[in-house]
Amino acid sequence: MASVADFQTRFTEFCNQDDDRVQMFLDDAALRMNDPEKWLDFYDVAQLYLAAHFLYLAQQTESGDGGVTGPISHQEVDDVIIKQAVAEASVSADELLTTAYGKRYWTYRKTVLVGLRGI
Repeated sequence: MASVADFQTRFTEFCNQDDDRVQMFLDDAALRMNDPEKWLDFYDVAQLYLAAHFLYLAQQTESGDGGVTGPISHQEVDDVIIKQAVAEASVSADELLTTAYGKRYWTYRKTVLVGLRGI
């Protein structure tokens, strides 16, 4: 399993975060990923990216942006009309594709589940 030090080395943009908070998101990522043996050699790096995805979304919520996290193709102010730029994907992919960290995690996940030819 990845450590807080591994996380801070890879993601210097999160170095101002409390170690316990980073560990919490690493633990959350481990829960979602399940069995490390299924991930082959990709477990640690995928865990880091998934934890960064979770932490980034938490920061967005803290800053008051708790709504739509994906790219928007159309937005109107009066009567509030928002259209997503990304067509609905599977439930798991939809959330992950909202951040660069989630996208990288998704790539590792596809590599493990589908194989290198499936990317």
